[in-house]
Amino acid sequence: MSTAKVRRVKPYSGFSKYTPDSLLLDAGAFFKNFKVGTDTYATAKAAGKCLGATQKGGEFSAKPNIRRLEIDGVKTRTKGDTLIDGWECYIKATFIEMTKEMLMCSLGAADEKTAAVDGYDKITGRSTILDEDYIENITWIGCLLGEDKPVIIQVYNGFNENGLTMAVADKDNAKLEVQFFGNNTPDDYSSDDEIEPPFAIYRPTTAKVESSQKTEGE
Repeated sequence: MSTAKVRRVKPYSGFSKYTPDSLLLDAGAFFKNFKVGTDTYATAKAAGKCLGATQKGGEFSAKPNIRRLEIDGVKTRTKGDTLIDGWECYIKATFIEMTKEMLMCSLGAADEKTAAVDGYDKITGRSTILDEDYIENITWIGCLLGEDKPVIIQVYNGFNENGLTMAVADKDNAKLEVQFFGNNTPDDYSSDDEIEPPFAIYRPTTAKVESSQKTEGE
């Protein structure tokens, strides 16, 4: 009589006791011209730097523009045959507050003019892009579980290239989806230093936890 083989499902997983301390939670908040090292979440909100409430969170992307060198006989991706021509980065979110500032940020190239009707702010588009249309930085601040300090992501010289699209619906509130692309400046090309892409990610240092993980793996 044959005996059936016992088949057990083994709990292979990347989970460890350090996992909860590395989870990035919730939608966070979006700011304009946030000064890392000077501003805090509370002071930036008090200073009116918060862009407003959002719906369904947001998105950050930093993607290198890859170019492979075409070399005869090299038919497979090979170390050393790939160059980075630049970076495409952006911060995107859907805002639900129709503030004057948010409308102007959405338009990208816009002006505030004196309204002919009392009690109104008049906002118009413009056919040229000025230096002041680029926002020094667009910053996302979010909670890293297990850390008192937040994660901070910044896109520099943010500009919304997609214009303003306002979605409205019955039994719902209007929404503004804005995608701020990062931009380098002409001054970046006036130095012998390597040109850095227009974004930065600030993650709280967790040297103690990382040291413990290394010790266990040795």
